[in-house]
Amino acid sequence: MRQIAQRQSTRGLTEGAILAALTVLVAALGLVAPFVGTLLAPLPIMLLTIRWGLRVAALATVVAALILLMFFGPLNALSAAALFAPLGLGLGWGVWRGVGSARTVLVGAGALIVAIVASFVLTTIMLHQDLLGQFVKGLVESQVQALQALLASTQWTAHNLPPDVLASLRHNAALMSQVHQQEDQARSMIGFTRTYGAGLIYHALPVMLCLGALVWAYLCYTTARVVLRRVGHEPPGFAPMLTWRIPPGLATLLLWAFAGVTFLSAWFPWLSAAWVSVLLLTVFVFGFQGVLVALAWMKRRRLSRSLQIIVVALLVTSGLWPILAAVLLGLLDAWFDFRRLGAASAPKRDEQATAAGIVSTANGAAQGSATQTPTGGPRVAGLPADDPRRHLTRSGRRSKTGRRAMKRPHEGGASS
Repeated sequence: MRQIAQRQSTRGLTEGAILAALTVLVAALGLVAPFVGTLLAPLPIMLLTIRWGLRVAALATVVAALILLMFFGPLNALSAAALFAPLGLGLGWGVWRGVGSARTVLVGAGALIVAIVASFVLTTIMLHQDLLGQFVKGLVESQVQALQALLASTQWTAHNLPPDVLASLRHNAALMSQVHQQEDQARSMIGFTRTYGAGLIYHALPVMLCLGALVWAYLCYTTARVVLRRVGHEPPGFAPMLTWRIPPGLATLLLWAFAGVTFLSAWFPWLSAAWVSVLLLTVFVFGFQGVLVALAWMKRRRLSRSLQIIVVALLVTSGLWPILAAVLLGLLDAWFDFRRLGAASAPKRDEQATAAGIVSTANGAAQGSATQTPTGGPRVAGLPADDPRRHLTRSGRRSKTGRRAMKRPHEGGASS
């Protein structure tokens, strides 16, 4: 037993070394293509956790982090390890313990959030720099540059039109007022972003971090199911996304929380951060559900997949009003059930029960037909009733019924 345990331990360490090297390669790819690398880097650690437990996977994680430290420096190694290691360990632990797909994704998202926060704190302490402030400042500056580019393009279009079009535009007061209104809106947005953009990002950062980690954990888990299936491991899956629906009770609780925080923030300004977080969470949940309702409607109309993607992209990127329409649609779906998910569940259960009854009836009939024949002997498909092989069990041994049948003579022969 000790030799078997040592052999298994050696095999686990060997697989850990190989998968640690694979993790380094995928993490290095993530420095060039961040989306692909961070999506695939947790998979080797996840596989190690499923096969050999947390200890071997943690050792492989340390080895991979040290190799990244040697080739890419401490900052890149810390950031890469914070992205792939906790997520892979959390998802692998959930599959290893069999806690279910939803809890596995929640565990992976929680581990990713803790790792990101810890890496920011450690990097700030080690480098003596406000990395979070620099990150927020970079986001604000990028937003301001985008608005300035939009304003410059509007002004260039208005002043570089053909002379006849420009002359007709100047005589059209409505069009000129619309152009000036767009320029004024762009300038006001630039000023608002410079003044309040950093504060809004700070207020929205907690819920954005949680939602981003949850979405990323779900994407990694879905990718892992496709990859791990080919090596003999198939984690449990989720229900089809078009059948996801927020319960009415949870929807009511979310609305009451938003209304309560909105009311209290008017009296207590320090609750403005909580108000922004609850607002973003409400918009995300109900907007996502509204998009699912739209996709289910397009699927029933048998629209092509490419057209569905285009419609969803336009719905998300076309401004505030389409997003509010999706939020309203998802909010109404929580009570009116536009996709008929509640009504479809009962026929589905009835259909499954009917199918189970048919199968049990067929099995009972097959067993009854196999126990007795008109001649009084047993019958098995493919073998005669007097064939001694029909009494053999799966292990090749003769059953008790067969042994008794071989000892006593056949009744037909004795009577004859």
